[in-house]
Amino acid sequence: MTPLLERLKQDILILDGSMGALLQGRGLPPGYAPDLWNLERPQDIQAVHAEYRAAGSDILLTNTFGASRRRLAEYQAEGRIREINVAGVDLARRAAAGKAYVAGDIGPFGSTIAPFGDTTFEEAVAIFREQAAILAAAGVDLIAIETMFDIQEMRAALIGVREGAPRVPIMAFMTYNADGITDSGSDPETVAAVLEGFSVEIMGLNCSVGPEAMVPVLERLGRATHTYLGIEPNAGLPIHRDGKTVYPSGAEEMAAFAPAFVGAGANIIGGCCGTTPEYIRLISKRLKGTKPRRRTQSPHTRIASRTGVVPIGAGVPFVLIGEKINPTGKRLFSEAIAEGRTDLIVAEARKEAAAGAHALDVNVGVPLVDEAQMMEKAVIAIGNVVSSPLVIDSSFASALESGLRIYPGRALVNSVNAEEERLEEVLPLIRRYGAAVIALLSGDDIPEKAADRMKNAEKILRAAERFGLRPEDIVFDTLALTVSAVQEAARQTLETIRLLKSEWNARTIVGLSNVSFGLPMRKTVHDTFLAMAIGAGLDGAICDPYDPLLHQTVAAASLFAGRDPECRAFIDKAAGWTPLVPQGEKGAEGTTGTAGASASKTPDHPLTTREKIERAIIEGEREAIVPLVTQALAEGSAPFEIFVEQMTPAIRKLGDLFGARQKFIPHLIAGADTMKKGVEVLQPLLEAKGPTQPKGTIVFATVKGDIHDIGKNICILMLRNFGYRVIDLGRNVAIETILETAEKEKAQIVALSALMTTTMIQMKVAVDAIRERNLPYKVMVGGAVVTPKFTTEIGADGYGKDVGEVVPLTERILAALAETGRVPEGV
Repeated sequence: MTPLLERLKQDILILDGSMGALLQGRGLPPGYAPDLWNLERPQDIQAVHAEYRAAGSDILLTNTFGASRRRLAEYQAEGRIREINVAGVDLARRAAAGKAYVAGDIGPFGSTIAPFGDTTFEEAVAIFREQAAILAAAGVDLIAIETMFDIQEMRAALIGVREGAPRVPIMAFMTYNADGITDSGSDPETVAAVLEGFSVEIMGLNCSVGPEAMVPVLERLGRATHTYLGIEPNAGLPIHRDGKTVYPSGAEEMAAFAPAFVGAGANIIGGCCGTTPEYIRLISKRLKGTKPRRRTQSPHTRIASRTGVVPIGAGVPFVLIGEKINPTGKRLFSEAIAEGRTDLIVAEARKEAAAGAHALDVNVGVPLVDEAQMMEKAVIAIGNVVSSPLVIDSSFASALESGLRIYPGRALVNSVNAEEERLEEVLPLIRRYGAAVIALLSGDDIPEKAADRMKNAEKILRAAERFGLRPEDIVFDTLALTVSAVQEAARQTLETIRLLKSEWNARTIVGLSNVSFGLPMRKTVHDTFLAMAIGAGLDGAICDPYDPLLHQTVAAASLFAGRDPECRAFIDKAAGWTPLVPQGEKGAEGTTGTAGASASKTPDHPLTTREKIERAIIEGEREAIVPLVTQALAEGSAPFEIFVEQMTPAIRKLGDLFGARQKFIPHLIAGADTMKKGVEVLQPLLEAKGPTQPKGTIVFATVKGDIHDIGKNICILMLRNFGYRVIDLGRNVAIETILETAEKEKAQIVALSALMTTTMIQMKVAVDAIRERNLPYKVMVGGAVVTPKFTTEIGADGYGKDVGEVVPLTERILAALAETGRVPEGV
């Protein structure tokens, strides 16, 4: 067969559809691992593959979605990981019969990566690496990473697959909600930036929603990347009918969306939950003879946090990188870092972002400090409070790697130069972690002439190519030298920018503050240089974001540099600025505002301790909460008052922000953990006045057959912070275990979670058992596949759409129970 990537240049390829639904029709028990049938019922697996091939599938996904070591351990089958995966490939290959490609299928590994879970990043990488190596050795044509909602888990998967199967193309699919954002807060543009950093051959989306909601997400991906795109929609959102989970979108309806998928840029189209060979047959028929749409490659370097992306290059806004998270010359800042504290780092990050910095340079280099450990702490802490992408800055490769490993996005590294040793040390890290890098055009010395700097640029590019990097992964620092000391060399910086733009259309940046060193009126000097550099093609600067003249200079220079079409950005910003030079305009002297971001972002009064506690919980400032609670106690606030009137409203507000999609799962985890640390300070004081009565007891579990527990764990954190006693039974829990525990613990509520359509029916089994035995427990349900209609159909007592609803739902159920007298006294 023609190599798959060659086929994609000319043809639309058809994926297969759901495996689970067809296996259930062949007798797969609810909650049983489909992967085990590769060994136990191989004839059924091969038959399903053959049905899809006959329907027109060009690519067959192996039945190995849950065949990683961690997930197989739930069924005591981790020792058979190689057998199961090899058999999965062999069965798909037999069914393909040389007429279809075989893609080794890899799903989420079944847990959460630190700092929000108990699995380290490298442990997750190893889990993915092991499965990918087995699939590659078994002869797959492609490895498909599917149904990822967390960009950090996707990063771990990509690293593991690249290391385990370095010569096999990757297809990486995230899952999005109806609003076009993943549960961890990443939009399509952010995901595209991160995945491009890993040179993923195919990216796309699958599961979660139906075809209609996927079209705009695919369109956004198509505009954000030139990479091949794939899509696998569900057959609509599942509903419960006659005791079964069914999908409302028929095969004809699904196939009708196929042309829209192609128009949005899809190269590969298949189906996910609820689809069958009939769906694939109609999609294949509808697209016969259709050619893929051509998309152009972006010339930009894009860096990203978990929740936002910043492009660097011509034609997009000039990028301001804040320089203030740096201990150089700052005694208190250095002392805080030496003590392992991140409070001043967090405060500076928040301030820089509010001032209008698009990205933040992070340097924690203090003598005798474990810089690698401190970089990790700083990256985590900053990520909790701002959405700006980070520039990880260190002269030590160990500190760079520590920051890159934990960073849930695409970082920019500061920096490499043309020295061979530094290139060999840093570029492999850029490749492994999918980052971008600033390349200083210096080597053993600092070249004065632009031509010599270009020679260093060529050397760096050759080295980058050797390590598998693209030109778009490099941002050149053209060396803004001190004009008072080397005037000609400083002028050569402008010429270097022009050459890099005209010859390579490269991305360029400077460290701005160096230019004016040793001169009076430094801001005037370096802001004037900045305007000239922008005119020459400069794309960004590491600078002081608090300088109002700098913001106005950038905005004005951008008018002439093709960065502000129709002058709209300048006009919008000018409305909130105070002119720094006389404008000769009537009424100009009466204007107010700031040069950077809106002044409304900064409080007009010092925050009270109460306000600081609220902010700490909402922003997840774990290190700040203990001294703040201690301070509130010293100021005379009673422990119960702090808990009920200060901390509880804050965590409730965080839940509301989550419900409004302004905060996401990582923020909830950080906020709940912050509140937990604050409660630990209050607990001894509250208990000194007598034992506290829990609000109620809840037994919480992920149902049998389902090993997903991220949402459940966050719900439990939230409930415990609100004073509820929660018994966490974990995941893959049998109904009898749940009911026995509820009786033993005298629970009022049984809370059930499910993420898979094949396991949600276990909720009905639980409800039926409770009703048939006339047990007193109320049942609340939730999970990505659960809907209000399903809740009503199975007879559950409450449905929580997301973590933000779990506490209000619990309160309503217990309030209703209170009327029956079943709730313990005081609840």
